[in-house]
Amino acid sequence: MTVRVATVLSAREWEPGLVAYARDTASVRVVLRAFQPRDIEAHAGDIDVVVAGGEVAWVTPHQIATWRRLGFAVIGIHPVGDAPAASLLELGGASEVLPDNVDVAALVQAIRFVAPLEQSAVSGNRGRVTAVVGARGAPGCTEVACAYAVTQAGRFKTLLIDADLTGPALAVRLGVAPRPDITDAADMVRSEGTFDRSCVRSVGRLDVVTGSHREGEAPMRDQMLAGLVESAASTYEAVVLDIGSSVMADSLLEAVDDVILVVEATPIGVVRAAQVTSAWFGPTPQVVVNKVRSQSRAEIVGAVRRWTGLDPVAVIADRTKVRRNTASGKLPDRSFTRSVAAVSGIE
Repeated sequence: MTVRVATVLSAREWEPGLVAYARDTASVRVVLRAFQPRDIEAHAGDIDVVVAGGEVAWVTPHQIATWRRLGFAVIGIHPVGDAPAASLLELGGASEVLPDNVDVAALVQAIRFVAPLEQSAVSGNRGRVTAVVGARGAPGCTEVACAYAVTQAGRFKTLLIDADLTGPALAVRLGVAPRPDITDAADMVRSEGTFDRSCVRSVGRLDVVTGSHREGEAPMRDQMLAGLVESAASTYEAVVLDIGSSVMADSLLEAVDDVILVVEATPIGVVRAAQVTSAWFGPTPQVVVNKVRSQSRAEIVGAVRRWTGLDPVAVIADRTKVRRNTASGKLPDRSFTRSVAAVSGIE
């Protein structure tokens, strides 16, 4: 899918730079350079994304909200360091807000990610999407996500995505090449309109998309990830997201059916998990308590119930063999996988 872009004419460097880059690379198509709001509204059927600078007097929160109602994604550009201008763009509901010194390639990437997906990319039977989350620290989200995905792969066509935007670990954990990665996969969704298996690694029965480790590039935003997840769910029966401690915005939460909250079996791990649940506003999490020592099992389970208000669905013992396996590049230990299977009701 070629993304059709309208820019609001600006004397700032980003606007002519974007037009020139689009012309030279054909990565997006600039169909309109607008002088007035009516120019954009008159060409509504030809536009996917509007890119507008906050310094233009008529680019107001109300105008941005109008564009959003018309079905456009909107990228707002503000002068570097101008926090009030950025806030006004966010107030109107801009899909993405960027400073005007943004690299043009990064701006084009943002345009491609926020553009509305073609209906064909999200139509048909939709697979179930499960997010594995945890508090900061090292509760074991990646290991639980891998094990849960293995249990699903026994019954369904399953994709495991490293969606931890701050600390991706799947490539290292499973010993697979870091590229192609999640950014490549999302870009293919935009260019082809469907999920492309060329960005997938096979590990046993699992298909895996690794996280992004690109130095110097801005991390993928939740709204960018949501389009990839929806497209993947139209291809796979089960999609498992290793989110880790990254914060999920509304756009991603809307794509998620189930949530697994991994709690480290330590006092500080329980307190941090309680902080997560106190601010939680998505699907009710299923709690997995990880790294439990046998002598403190009852105490830890009681603390989790008391502090989070949730009953654990799985309690996983702290075993040396499991710890060793995390550094092996192999799939999780079978005993670990059997413990996680309780989440999905697999015996």
